[in-house]
Amino acid sequence: MLISCSKIPNKKKSALRKKASDFAFAIYDSVSMINAEHWNRIVVHGSEFLQLPFLKVLENEHPDNMHFHYAIIYQSDKPVAISYFQVIDFSSDSFGSNLKESENEFSCIITDYLKKHITNHLIKSADRINMRLLICGNAFVSGEHGFTCSPEVDKKDAVDALTDVIYRISDAEKLRGKIAVVLVKDFYPSSIQHTKEFEEYKYHDFLVEPNMVLEIQWNSFDEYLNAMSKKYRNRAKNIIKKGAVIERKKFSVEDIKTNEKQILQLYNNVHLKAKFRMASLTPDYFAEMKKVLADKFDFVGYYFNEKLIGFRSTFILEEDIEAHFIGLDYSFNKELDLYQNILCDYVKDSLHKKAKHLFLGRTASEIKSTLGAEALELTCYIRHRNPLSNRIIKPIVDYLKPSEWVPRNPFKEISV
Repeated sequence: MLISCSKIPNKKKSALRKKASDFAFAIYDSVSMINAEHWNRIVVHGSEFLQLPFLKVLENEHPDNMHFHYAIIYQSDKPVAISYFQVIDFSSDSFGSNLKESENEFSCIITDYLKKHITNHLIKSADRINMRLLICGNAFVSGEHGFTCSPEVDKKDAVDALTDVIYRISDAEKLRGKIAVVLVKDFYPSSIQHTKEFEEYKYHDFLVEPNMVLEIQWNSFDEYLNAMSKKYRNRAKNIIKKGAVIERKKFSVEDIKTNEKQILQLYNNVHLKAKFRMASLTPDYFAEMKKVLADKFDFVGYYFNEKLIGFRSTFILEEDIEAHFIGLDYSFNKELDLYQNILCDYVKDSLHKKAKHLFLGRTASEIKSTLGAEALELTCYIRHRNPLSNRIIKPIVDYLKPSEWVPRNPFKEISV
């Protein structure tokens, strides 16, 4: 059943914002319920991470604290946009040790009153706090993977209709528990002229850690190394030399299942170091992803003295390579430059598959820049459902801004 887009209060202008009367939408709670023909008409214009087989794996292997919604937006009964949502229940232990470590800094950013009544409460009551977060986008993949529309529709109008979809999902979620915060993630700079429409609905924009992207311009790894200045070329060669004793093994579905326990431990070694953890993968996640996506998903194990000490997973997209989750035994990291070798192997794979870009994701931005990756800004929009809380969320979001880092350029300067 289609739901017509309606008027939604827009207090910023003290008026009701009028939506185009010919917009409507349908919301689904499972991939199996989606009108696949209509969804597939639109997904070709957007992210490959909105393809239904991929979303089905996420739905089947979802963490206990997550469930999903899917929406198709129509204009004059014709599908023009799609959107993907994750609902996550999380407690303040998702912030790791950041709250305790940052208590003194936090007092400089928000008032003493807020520090007393919010920050201290979070620190002292972490085990009792639960918050429901509605995400338009994907918590497991960095980038613009939550919303796309047909080029035939005005993107601002589509974003406007999306705010109505978000409102309806948030309202329907009351049966399970109120949505506290809505997060719409991660938009590239080319989309900002359209997505600023969210600000009309009192969403706050903020930057997160950038997606580090390497544009592939070489025909071989040797050619790539030769493009580097001597300092960075020698650095890369030393990393590769250290990693020469590591055995790489491409895993099948059966290999992943056989090593499931060790893989989960290696994943958690990395995952638990994250500053903010909204959800954890299930033990069957990698095996199911490999089973469903086959050659479009690679999983490589790293062995030293016959012991599994690391892994990397990769999505093979139509034109690009997307680095996915990795796992590490940190006791071998320094001796073998394990993490750095994994990054180099991502570059080798991208060259071998003649990809146009290698998406290395967020975190460790400076290290990734030494490989030639450049920062692609990601903008998110956030709104607290409580009007008072929404007023004070901006300074807290500002506090969570990306940490500073120094970009490196490993390549020779080209004289003009």
